[in-house]
Amino acid sequence: MMVKRIIANSVSEAMELVKQDLGNDAIILNTRQIKVGGLFGLFAQKKVELVASVEEHPVVKTAQPVKQISAELKPTKPAVQSRPPTMESLSPKIVSFASRRLPEALSAYEVLLAEPALQHEAEALYDLLVSTYYKTNDLSQVEQAFITTLTTPIQVTTATSRFIMVTGPTGVGKTTTLAKLAAYYRLTKQQTVGLITTDTYRISAIEQLRTYADIIDIPLRVAYDLQEFEQAKAELSDCDVILVDTAGRNFLDAGYVEQLKKRHDFSDTDVFLVLSLTSKYRDLEQIQQRFDQVPLSGFIFTKADETTDLWSIYGLVKKTQLPVFCLTTGQEVPEDIIWPTSAEVSRMIVERGLR
Repeated sequence: MMVKRIIANSVSEAMELVKQDLGNDAIILNTRQIKVGGLFGLFAQKKVELVASVEEHPVVKTAQPVKQISAELKPTKPAVQSRPPTMESLSPKIVSFASRRLPEALSAYEVLLAEPALQHEAEALYDLLVSTYYKTNDLSQVEQAFITTLTTPIQVTTATSRFIMVTGPTGVGKTTTLAKLAAYYRLTKQQTVGLITTDTYRISAIEQLRTYADIIDIPLRVAYDLQEFEQAKAELSDCDVILVDTAGRNFLDAGYVEQLKKRHDFSDTDVFLVLSLTSKYRDLEQIQQRFDQVPLSGFIFTKADETTDLWSIYGLVKKTQLPVFCLTTGQEVPEDIIWPTSAEVSRMIVERGLR
């Protein structure tokens, strides 16, 4: 057996060197990140060390009987030249990922690594996928390593205050989400619940929330300004949980957040930004930046049942270091709401993306 140690700048570069030196039959024994050079541990460069081996197959020549053929009778045939091997016959099947390449067995991950929410981590995740695949040759272990890596930055949270406010742009499902929260605390947790809405711009929103309040049998207060908001909080002070609905606006409206701050008191309140997973990641980033002036406690992600792309959850949570409060998965009240763990969120993201 011939064993070779390769040091290169990346896994893909090391693989190419192994292929050149040992051929396509080489077996990857180990890969790891190392540091090379530097002085007293400073300024060292990150490299990839790859150890590979290949079985040596000596060619054994056996003696062949010599046939006496007269030169005059020996047939003359044109020399047949063997066709040189093509790159196709030498290289394993691969798919392209930008300037990097993934083994064909990992082609399902190509689309995932192109997600905008992963743009700053695609290279590291690429190396993780390739190195795990060549170490284990087991796709289930590759998937588990991928999920485990994604789980670390994902945090979840519970409400720490009895005042819970939902805010966000129009059309993300704040009112329906608030009804689900009200039903959860009232029916499942057996707690007393009060509702406050400051969404006085849409009559339909008030009527929708009033309908839910009547069905669940909880009090509802409508506040048109900060004074009425404080009065509503005082009137519902005996409730275990007080849920606050806010008005939705176009997130491009620069004055929206300022109006929100003028009409609400955020003290002793968990404020959750409600975002629809059917929106583009770039838009969600802008929405989050717009609400950065509000003391957010975390995210509520809605419409998880309407998309296969859940990467926005990972991208926003990692970027902002804000946790996930809950996810909604449909229009049914109170059923379509879940309270996942970090591991459940990461597994849902990956499994949905690999469908």
